Amino acid sequence: MAETNAKIHVLADETLGGIKREYVEVDRKAEVGEKIVIVEKDDLEEGYENGDVFTVDRHRPGKSHVESDEARCGGNIDGFILREEYHVLEPTDIVHIDGERYELTDRKAEVGEKVVYVDKDCGESDGVVTEVTDVGSSTIDVVEYEGPDGYYVCGISHGYYRVLVPVEAAEDEPKPADPIDVIANLAQEVAELKRTVSRITDNLGWNEMGPGRIANLRNDVSDIKRDIASLEEQVDQDCAENEETYDHLYEEMKRMKDEIDTLYKDKRTLELARLAAEVGKETESSAKVMAEAFVALRRAGL
Repeated sequence: MAETNAKIHVLADETLGGIKREYVEVDRKAEVGEKIVIVEKDDLEEGYENGDVFTVDRHRPGKSHVESDEARCGGNIDGFILREEYHVLEPTDIVHIDGERYELTDRKAEVGEKVVYVDKDCGESDGVVTEVTDVGSSTIDVVEYEGPDGYYVCGISHGYYRVLVPVEAAEDEPKPADPIDVIANLAQEVAELKRTVSRITDNLGWNEMGPGRIANLRNDVSDIKRDIASLEEQVDQDCAENEETYDHLYEEMKRMKDEIDTLYKDKRTLELARLAAEVGKETESSAKVMAEAFVALRRAGL
């Protein structure tokens, strides 16, 4: 049977090799693998009682209800537990060893302090408490002990152990909670949560926009992003088409310039031909006149 003191439970922690650890009750949905405690049994015929502790094995789809194989009985073959029946037990850093309370502290140990090995990757421990005899740059030396696998341990690397710091007794001992204090604390927490919700809704403009407005804004933003992407694609396409048009215009202008140059050359050629023809005619006419004059002079005996 677990030791209990108001909202604090002391249970053997398998991950710490069976060392007893303090757990606190929290009223929330449990996750698979977490420990829960029955606080308000719903069905008198169930096989469990208030105060019983179970480990959650399964969720009920779409609900906050859970199932635990440890809670199975003839009338409850699935180990079904209603959400309102349980509280979650969250582990603390306080452990009980040989009747004393210690805090598991993640720091560099000193000579003479008690430590326990803890795998920093999975959080599991062999549960053996030993004493530090020397502290090095990367490891500590401890009083040799035999581990669960049969190997003897005489040193532990930094980061792979927790220092056991004694909790100073009386004033730190868990005390039964006063219902009035509990209610007052809960009222303060609820008020703070309400203020937080109010601040968030004000910052979001929830009251002005309505509860469905945020979703609509997300949809609008998504539509705008799609439009922007479409426009960017169109711009890229237009640029490609404009580049092709530019190339085409450039080739056309070049062709027309060549044609103009050709026409200009043809025109100059024709003009020169005309001038040559005229010069030829004049030369031919002058030659004829000179020939006729020569004949006339011969006839005159000159």
